[in-house]
Parts: sequence; structure tokens; C-alpha cells
Amino acid sequence: MKCKVCGKNADSEYCFSHKPRKRFSKSEIKPKVSQKVKQTEDMFHFFEDVWKERKHECYNCGKWLGNEPLSYMFDHVLEKSKYPELRLERENIALMCLQCHDNKTRGILTEKVIAKIQAVKEKYDK
Repeated sequence: MKCKVCGKNADSEYCFSHKPRKRFSKSEIKPKVSQKVKQTEDMFHFFEDVWKERKHECYNCGKWLGNEPLSYMFDHVLEKSKYPELRLERENIALMCLQCHDNKTRGILTEKVIAKIQAVKEKYDK
């Protein structure tokens, strides 16, 4: 079958580009904010506050992180997957450069990072 408008091959009388579309009435469009979006917004504001209150240097090696915060710079000392209740606790966040964050994620821990993990565990009885 050919499209009535452009003559391209189509499954019906119109191709995808020219197929009539039903308009949504305003009452049909209900914006929904999912829980995940809300959590992401909360994390963004939380990280923004942490960035403003701390020196912009890596907790582990002291490297300057720059003036713009990037998501990898915020490391959950105790992983948020294992300790979701600590995901928005300031003491559970360490600012880290990419290399130090990657090393911690892979389990390559320095004495300084081990001490920080122990301190956070003790504070929150984990």
C-alpha cells in the first residue's frame, strides 16, 4: 500500500510521518514525578551543599578537583547499595578524584580510606 500524501510504501493508507495523530487534551496530560526522579533531585541538592561547604580537593591524595563538581567526585564511604539509610549523610561522603574513587571502588584501599570507613562505621554503629 502507498501513503496518500507522499506515495511511500506503508502498512496503511498513510506512512508513519503522515499518519493522523490524536491530540491530547490538557486533562489527559498529568505530569508525574517518579520516586527515582525525586531521589535524584535530592541527591543533586545534597551533593551541591557538600561541595559548597568543603575544600575542593581529594580526600585521599589531596589533588585539586577544580571549581565544577562532577558526579564521580562524591564517594559514599559506606556504599549506598549496602547502606541506603546513609546515602544522604554528610559524614558518609568523601570528595575524591577519579583515580582514587576508582581505586576505592575496586577495593584498592589506602590507610586513610580504611580509617575513614572505620570512623563512619563506628559513628553509625555499622
